[in-house]
Amino acid sequence: VLIFSLFLIMGVGCKSTPVVQKTVHPLNLIDNNSSFYLKIPTKQDKSLVASIVEHNIKDVSESDANLIAERIDTIYLGINKRRKSTEFQLSASCSIPRIAISKIFTKKNGWNSEKLILQNQLGDEVEYKVFDNSELLLSLPSQNLVVLGRAVPSMVEVYNTYFYEIENGPVFNLNPLITEWFAKDDDAIRFFATKPQSFLTILTGANLNYKLVYVCGTIISDTKRDDQYIMNLEFEFREKKVVPAAKAALSLAFGLTNSEVYLETPTHLVISNIKISKKELYKILVLK
Repeated sequence: VLIFSLFLIMGVGCKSTPVVQKTVHPLNLIDNNSSFYLKIPTKQDKSLVASIVEHNIKDVSESDANLIAERIDTIYLGINKRRKSTEFQLSASCSIPRIAISKIFTKKNGWNSEKLILQNQLGDEVEYKVFDNSELLLSLPSQNLVVLGRAVPSMVEVYNTYFYEIENGPVFNLNPLITEWFAKDDDAIRFFATKPQSFLTILTGANLNYKLVYVCGTIISDTKRDDQYIMNLEFEFREKKVVPAAKAALSLAFGLTNSEVYLETPTHLVISNIKISKKELYKILVLK
């Protein structure tokens, strides 16, 4: 009910809410301390975005999660999966009026808040709020940006650096390979694994122990089946001598033909047209 009220407020409050002309790209607020990175445009799969919201924000119903997903444009995630837990850092472009923030993120609704006082480029104080519901840290440094999960105060500090163009202010400088991959102008879900071994094990069910630099890929909905994705993968190997064996093993693991597995360079293997059920991928991506 509380979240539904939030979006009723959003519906009537948007026009009168001041629009912040200057924006900070949400990917700038993701650090280098994750092993798996994701870009999820809501228009590619709103149900996935809604599932991430529902499973990671306390007391959000399925219907309310769908309402929230409609207000989100693109999610960027950094994830570390451990045996018994998942740590994540999320930054998303969205549209949330300030009146909605003041109505929902209250002690009555289970949220405590702390002020984070920073300085702008002139040395004047700028106040942000960091919310905590005992399970999750969250902040909305502007009405078109939300950050939550790990290291939220640091994310807000980086936002402040970019927004006020503060010289020598804190920034994350995410791996340029990741930023370049996510900068591709399409509506695909994109991912990049800097420690790809565990990701491959989860994906294939096999222990494919190869010397990899990274794995990246794209995911789009299958236009022929509502319950299925089409996934493309790219593998960068440290040593070309392991590539032939890896190519054979990966072809077998994914059940693909030679035309769908090819070398772009001696160390860069591309696999295309992998069919994977949405249910399976949701298990990997929904975080909890």
